[in-house]
Amino acid sequence: MIEVLVAMIILAIGLLGVAGIQALSLKQTSNSAVRSLVTMHAYDLSERMRSEFDDVTGFEKTSSATCGSCNAKLSAWQSRLIEDVPTASSAVDVTTNADSTFAEITVNWTERGIGNDALAQSYTLYVRLR
Repeated sequence: MIEVLVAMIILAIGLLGVAGIQALSLKQTSNSAVRSLVTMHAYDLSERMRSEFDDVTGFEKTSSATCGSCNAKLSAWQSRLIEDVPTASSAVDVTTNADSTFAEITVNWTERGIGNDALAQSYTLYVRLR
């Protein structure tokens, strides 16, 4: 009788461990989906900047979640980013040299950590436009 009770306790502890690992796995899957979206949006903006190269400095933006004084294309991109990642803010810096142009696209957001804490994350894409 005691052996059955000990076996049930060991089984219960094991099942609690499996449930905890499953919960952590679901949380990390959600976080990786957000990271993929952020990466996709950063590359999308870099391609838009390449297609509008004549007005590439119009894409510059300081770090914020809004885009009040941005051009229409950057404002639309920012709206799509916020739609997919509500906690995101972005910054775009364009550097033009004599023979090349570079852009630094930074997206900051918060993601779920272990427990109820939100972890600040950042993704920066350095791209040569010309």
